[in-house]
Amino acid sequence: MAFGPPPPLEVTSGVSLGLSTSVASVTASMTASMTSNSVESNTASSSSGGLSAEGKKGLAYNDASLTDAFDGRGMTWAYNWAASPGGQLVAGVEFVPMLWGLVRLDTWSSSVNSAIASGAKHALGFNEPDDTNQANLTAAMAASYHIQYMNPLAGQVSIGSPAVTNGDGLDPPQGVHWLQAFFTACAGKCEVDFVAFHWYGSVSDIAGFQQHVEDVTLAAAAANVTKLWLTEFGANGTDADVASFLTQAVNFLDSTTQVERYAYFMCSDGILVNGGTISSPIGEAYVG
Repeated sequence: MAFGPPPPLEVTSGVSLGLSTSVASVTASMTASMTSNSVESNTASSSSGGLSAEGKKGLAYNDASLTDAFDGRGMTWAYNWAASPGGQLVAGVEFVPMLWGLVRLDTWSSSVNSAIASGAKHALGFNEPDDTNQANLTAAMAASYHIQYMNPLAGQVSIGSPAVTNGDGLDPPQGVHWLQAFFTACAGKCEVDFVAFHWYGSVSDIAGFQQHVEDVTLAAAAANVTKLWLTEFGANGTDADVASFLTQAVNFLDSTTQVERYAYFMCSDGILVNGGTISSPIGEAYVG
């Protein structure tokens, strides 16, 4: 089973293949459709459902109806790489809007304010700006747009950094190197309450997974940010091996204080769900 980032949801449908070169062989294609400091709330809404105050696990989805499979299974948040939920989510989760990239800047303000009015308490920034197939932004560009479009949300929601890959390129920078360059470009002017990041790799590389979390923790701490969100992670291997990896990864994430939230890639048929129910063994390993 192969994994990779979703296509940009700023288009009505499309396919995007690949990750950064350092995590090649963890790619996937998929078709997407689009409709139109941590604070928790129990406010219910028609689009985001009631919010839960406990738990780290979330759902990365394209089809909101698939989240129903996780009713009562401990999910607390969900996102779809977009600023609007695109459907009814399972009760008890917070929808978290994302400013995926530059192509939806014109509708971001109205969309994110609508999400906040419906109960969103967090907002995610650019998706993999260090990947040419995703948001594809230099650190300086990302810092400038973050200040313009994310900073105004301060005091309303907790704000996430751009979500970097686990690439290790230096020129252009990827992963932690890009994250460090972003904070340098911010020069203390970017409102960031938590650092978002991704990891893709082999089921046999749990040590590399843990090291990446530690590396991001250090980079975030250097910028005086203490909270992390692992908004995408996925592993290559057989279903049984992926389930084993997930059990180890979830235990590690749950025991790592700095990790505030995480979401496995992804809530889709054939990965975390099968035919409207939680898949076995991968989905069951994720929910624990």
